[in-house]
Amino acid sequence: MPTRNAAALLLGFCLCFAFCEEPALPVPGSLTAPVEAELLKPLNVRGLAVGDNVFARVTREWSGLGCNLRKGATLEAVVQVAETHKGRAESKLALAFTRAQCDGTDMRPMELLLSAVAQVPENWENTPSGQMSVPLTFMNPIGFGASAPDTSSSRPAAASGRAPAGSSIPDSYYSWHMELKGINHHFPMNAKVHPGEVVDIKGMTLDLGTGPNRSSVLSVKRSDVRLDQYTQLLLVPSTLAFGRSGEPLRLAPGSTGLDDQGHGRTDPPVLTATNDLEICAPPGCAVDLPVTSDELQGPSPTSIEVRPLGYTPRAHANLSDFTDEEAVAWLGPQQLLFAFNTHRLISREGIANWRATHRIIRAVVLDVQSRTVARVVDWEVMDSNRFLWPLPGGRVLVHVGNELRVYKAGLELEQTLPLAGPLQFICMAPNREVMAVATLHERHSPELHAKLRDDLGAEPEEDADVAILNGKFSTIAQTSTVTGIEPPTLLNEGQVTLFAQPNDHYRLGLSSWNGKLSTLARFESSCRPELSSMAPDLLFLVTCGTATGRLEYRLLSSEGRLLMHGEANQFVAGEEAAGSESNELFAIKAVHADQEFTPGMDFKGADMAFEEFRVYRTAGGKRVLAVRVKEPTTSRGSYAISPDGSWLAVLSTKQIQLFTLRGER
Repeated sequence: MPTRNAAALLLGFCLCFAFCEEPALPVPGSLTAPVEAELLKPLNVRGLAVGDNVFARVTREWSGLGCNLRKGATLEAVVQVAETHKGRAESKLALAFTRAQCDGTDMRPMELLLSAVAQVPENWENTPSGQMSVPLTFMNPIGFGASAPDTSSSRPAAASGRAPAGSSIPDSYYSWHMELKGINHHFPMNAKVHPGEVVDIKGMTLDLGTGPNRSSVLSVKRSDVRLDQYTQLLLVPSTLAFGRSGEPLRLAPGSTGLDDQGHGRTDPPVLTATNDLEICAPPGCAVDLPVTSDELQGPSPTSIEVRPLGYTPRAHANLSDFTDEEAVAWLGPQQLLFAFNTHRLISREGIANWRATHRIIRAVVLDVQSRTVARVVDWEVMDSNRFLWPLPGGRVLVHVGNELRVYKAGLELEQTLPLAGPLQFICMAPNREVMAVATLHERHSPELHAKLRDDLGAEPEEDADVAILNGKFSTIAQTSTVTGIEPPTLLNEGQVTLFAQPNDHYRLGLSSWNGKLSTLARFESSCRPELSSMAPDLLFLVTCGTATGRLEYRLLSSEGRLLMHGEANQFVAGEEAAGSESNELFAIKAVHADQEFTPGMDFKGADMAFEEFRVYRTAGGKRVLAVRVKEPTTSRGSYAISPDGSWLAVLSTKQIQLFTLRGER
């Protein structure tokens, strides 16, 4: 394939001779590449008027003409022409890019000529790991994450992990690795890309600089001009396209055209079509059979009413996914923590971003034996994300305001961790010995942020700071990236990455903490897979059957061995799983709708008929309990196994039910 340098050079010469009033020869040593960007939202000429603003995001760092555009910088265009299709008249949309976010958080004048347009590849939205890669290397002592490297074991260690001779780092420290990935769109540069090119958008043409204020004009003959979100754009400074001292456009010397953060990528080569998660046979693997009516005739659970605690579920809210409005977790074997959004009206006075989510979370400590309230505390949370994570030893990690807190039994505060900004995500290894904490870092000025939020109807993409913490919550590595990064999936041995391949094929790759790469599994899925890790050291994979489209779930060991396989019926809206701290049991939750459910469809809590919980032994996969709970909540964290494996707590919209697991193992 021709290099991106050649394509950019060709683009530069063509633009210069097409538009320069007096074409000039190239100036030696002066090199300027096109600006690569993408639309932030879909455009339809019927919804636009002359004078409207259109925003795009820079997808590759660019520098020239006294302006440095960092990756993620905002470009602003003004609509010059917006004509719909009428009779034989063409539909036209003319855009003049006039402002850019150069060298900071504010916009400033900068005229760019739209010179080429490309459609979004269809598979981008389903790609769980893309081209962007941010590698992290950190030092940590033996005993973290996994055992010390041992050349005699089946997991050989990299000798380079040991500190070099003469280093100030103790010999008991090793180098560990993590890699954050995300989708990074780029214009599909090749030899066929010329000025005025429209790639893979049928029936559309682009006329450069022929519109008002030297805007470029997009035209369609038989319908209206429409552009999808993430449509790729190539732009060049208008001074180069129209000026008397036009210069050729090419990449800077030594540039390879690779992603700015792509060094050290571990993306595997394209794999042959294969599926090694198809066969599940005992004794190594258990097929999860449907629950029978006899299994559901177990002992009656004890229950605790939750409405008197101030809990008011919202069963009729429209949802596109399951939420994080409620959670239950254990504070030791006899105390259960129930935390929920009170939906209390909150004064917005003095809040800079009054549209931001602001929740009051009520935490209630319940004594299981007496079924009484031991303590009640209210917290503030400034987002709609998950706010509670269980920790070993009957503790919990909680997001409160602008900090993380560790609570132990009785909801006694053990530790406080300040956050550098709004929390984006927290990911933990099953043994909680390593975790990734991502916080947001404002990319825009307040004025630009408000303008983008109003235009998009949602919060714009921001920068993100990622800190890697050990089991004592000490920071052992840090990096900066963007909010589009995929939260990593962590095992005790390392990081698991989901790689998309052609024709609905996927690959699970493990990068161990000492840098060893291996393949855990290959499989097919007609929908985007969901992957999570859980105690003691297991993976839970949810896919869609390529023939039926129905949800399927699989439990895998840390070596990629298939331990359990099940297929949901057409009424199942979601599957998830959680392990116990005792490492003896794990539970699978299936939410059943009252009608056929297609993955990805919108729903309400009132549409859910019941939740089914199935508890299994970790060793052997034998099912020890099956229960159904009516009137389920729509939250992910609605159940928990006690640290000693004695109880399963399940939350519904009316009560918490406690199912005994004593004697079931």
